Amino acid sequence: MSRFLRAGLISDRVDDIIEASSILLRVVSSEDGKSRDLALDIADIASDLKEFIARWDCEPLIYTGRGTTDEVIALLDSLLDKAERVRRRSLRGGTAKV
Repeated sequence: MSRFLRAGLISDRVDDIIEASSILLRVVSSEDGKSRDLALDIADIASDLKEFIARWDCEPLIYTGRGTTDEVIALLDSLLDKAERVRRRSLRGGTAKV
């Protein structure tokens, strides 16, 4: 069982925020400048976030196991470094030890 979940939910929720702010813009009176400005700001923030997420090479993951964020990042970094060393060693014809 994996301790990782796909975080596609984040992108879906950003789409929901964009849609809700668009609906709000349609129903808010043009005389209510503060509400319109706020709805536009929300739409802009959500659109910027959507563009930011779209630039990532892969979908974000949510880790559900133990440890602080810093501990998990350190563990993942060390595992990636180890895997890269093994890959380089195997490309040179050495024995791959993990």
